[in-house]
Amino acid sequence: MEKLFKDARYGIRMLLKKPGFTLVAVLTLAIGIGANTAIFSIVDALLLRPLPFRDSGQLVLAFSKTSRGPRQFVSYPDFQDWREQSGSFAEMSAFATQSVNLTGEEEPARVRGGYVSENFLRLVAVEPEAGRGFLPGEDQPGAERVAVINHNLWQTRYGGDPSMVGRRMILNGEAFTVVGIMPESFRFPIDEVEVWIPFSSYLNLSPDRKTPTTGVVARMKPGVKIEQARSELETIAAALAAKYPETNADRGVYVTGLQDLLVEGIRPALLILLGTVGLVLLIACANVGNLLLARTVSRQREIAVRSALGATRARIARQFLTETLLLSLIGGGAGLLVGLWGLDLLRSISPGSLLPDISAISLNATVLGFTAGVSLLTGLAFGLAPAVRYSRPNLVESLNEGGRNPGESAGNSRIRKALVVSQVALALVVLIGSGLMVRSLVEVLKVDPGFDASSLLTMEYRIPRTKYPEGGQQWNFHKQVVERVREIPGVRSAAVVRGLPFSGNSGSTEFALLDRAEPAPGSEPQSQMNLADKNFFETMGIPLMRGRAFSDQDDSGSTPVVVINQTMARQYWPDGDPVGTRVRLNNPKITATIVGVVGDVKQGELDDPSMPQIYAPYSQNPFIFATLIVRTQTDPMSMAGAVRGSIWSVDKDQPVWKIRTQQSLLDGSVGQRRFIAVLLGLFSGIALMLAAVGIYGVITYSVNQRTHEIGIRMALGANPGAILGMVMRQGMLMILAGLAIGLGTSFALTRFLSSLLFAVTPTDATTFGGIATLLALVALVACYIPARRATRVDPMVALKYE
Repeated sequence: MEKLFKDARYGIRMLLKKPGFTLVAVLTLAIGIGANTAIFSIVDALLLRPLPFRDSGQLVLAFSKTSRGPRQFVSYPDFQDWREQSGSFAEMSAFATQSVNLTGEEEPARVRGGYVSENFLRLVAVEPEAGRGFLPGEDQPGAERVAVINHNLWQTRYGGDPSMVGRRMILNGEAFTVVGIMPESFRFPIDEVEVWIPFSSYLNLSPDRKTPTTGVVARMKPGVKIEQARSELETIAAALAAKYPETNADRGVYVTGLQDLLVEGIRPALLILLGTVGLVLLIACANVGNLLLARTVSRQREIAVRSALGATRARIARQFLTETLLLSLIGGGAGLLVGLWGLDLLRSISPGSLLPDISAISLNATVLGFTAGVSLLTGLAFGLAPAVRYSRPNLVESLNEGGRNPGESAGNSRIRKALVVSQVALALVVLIGSGLMVRSLVEVLKVDPGFDASSLLTMEYRIPRTKYPEGGQQWNFHKQVVERVREIPGVRSAAVVRGLPFSGNSGSTEFALLDRAEPAPGSEPQSQMNLADKNFFETMGIPLMRGRAFSDQDDSGSTPVVVINQTMARQYWPDGDPVGTRVRLNNPKITATIVGVVGDVKQGELDDPSMPQIYAPYSQNPFIFATLIVRTQTDPMSMAGAVRGSIWSVDKDQPVWKIRTQQSLLDGSVGQRRFIAVLLGLFSGIALMLAAVGIYGVITYSVNQRTHEIGIRMALGANPGAILGMVMRQGMLMILAGLAIGLGTSFALTRFLSSLLFAVTPTDATTFGGIATLLALVALVACYIPARRATRVDPMVALKYE
């Protein structure tokens, strides 16, 4: 330890003796380590850290697997059979989220509701902070209506009232008794639920086995593997299919871990980001390695003196490693500060879909351990070569009193050149990945959503079925809202729709065209399905291509009608006119006449393929949920208060929520893609800068080492152009080698980006060629500056004897 402390003190003195070298090395390491720290913080929070529940690895979600998709809701009778017949689960609970109206207070509000079986809180193993959870039987029809609220609702809505347990709250027009308050730390990751309600109160609950309305969350028994639980449920599902062939013949089972489901959409992007910052760190290490090699060459006489005085090779190597580890630890400390700043930056620019729980992302002990480990590994990575190579100096040459300071050996020169080649190759890989993502983002942004998103204000509401039980009452409410809103000064038009584009609300239906043969059972074609009023297409700016839109005559007493989109018209009537054709729908169950064709609209994502879409009028198919759309003459959000007041003029107890612009929804749909592209662009810029600095440093060092040689050449008549060409050739050989290796590596690695790309292939020739050219030009500039300086060497100064 005494020797170690002596080495450390000496190392610190040597680092302080060369402050310029130390500053450049520390900053280089800080950038590489800081970027890795920030990205690893996210990876740790979202991919590695277990969910905040006891034995969270035992929590799974179970779905029905049908021909319509691998993850479908389950019918409530199927859920009951699964729970009763399975033996792999300690607990199994029904689960569904749906917003509910909270009234009876000063102002109506919309809160997130979670409908669950009575054993749900036992399943997640979390006890209420105050009061109790649900009791057996409280999830059965006819039981007393009770609710458990979360800590945030208790604080924000009720001011933390200590007498809250036992109070009544009005949800969807019905009184519920609050029996418990959840702890502040409790958040169920599927949704930010504010009030938990027994499943029997779920509005969409159906006892019909053919109606899938139920999500299923379960806890496996200790020691049970997910494959075993899945196999057991598949056996039960097969038995149900044999017993109920009309409803269950097409139903299998899909079981997945709760955490696996939560991160499956962001895992590829985060791993790609982690790999990218790893490459940036390697480039930084190569830079620092080159700096250390150059510095070690200048210390050969010092090393020779120490060897002559009895220092062993191991002792000298240990001194070198101690200095490099000190440098890496200082760089790691600075990198930690960069990581903190970077994490704040990531929080500020990240979309909610990527970082849903920002509070969970922090520099905890795991992240600090990662940073320390990376710092030590980088120290060993760039310090081992100088320690081994220069721990055995040539004493005669190094101590020759009349000789020059020993120059760089051929082997050392090869190492430095290899490091530059690797920098160029790694930088090219990062740049090409970034280029592909940026090009993909540009292609996505070129996609026409099918409507005009500017100046559109949107908000959602759900009217209580207990207050508006009849379809006519529901439609009359929507109609009155639109009429009141249209009277507001500054409103150009208004409409209601069930599934607003890019809001996450959508539906589908099976259909049959009555102008052709009936499809075989189970092979009915599918279409997106939406409900809208007569003003929807005009308000959204969706073009009418053929026929007509909905009108006042399309009411409950008239013939059912629908409007289809252009993709459906082209697919099923490529040479004909669909207007006048009758179509039978499964959801809603109607037979309607096609009266018009409108342009295609992107419903979920901009990169979704166009598919058939059917619109039915709200007036003929009333529903309790609606999204209000308002096209304004001024800033849409400035009209929010007046529009909300118009809704309250129809019903003072009707809450509204998700007040936002259509443009914000459109922007949010590309948020994750833009976030990844921005980060990759940032990291590629850092990689390009580090590579350029590395090339510049090596060429500058080479010119300095060859000053004597260049002076002789110029004294013998070499012109500046020849000197320039000689130095540039040295740099270009390294650059071309790096480009060749980088292109081959990129060709092999970019296929991992394929799931994140749109309208761009992973081996896009334009991107590969353009990025390689860009890197070559930057590298040429980095070579040219020291090469130009070499042409200005004064032969008399260069030839002067030391």
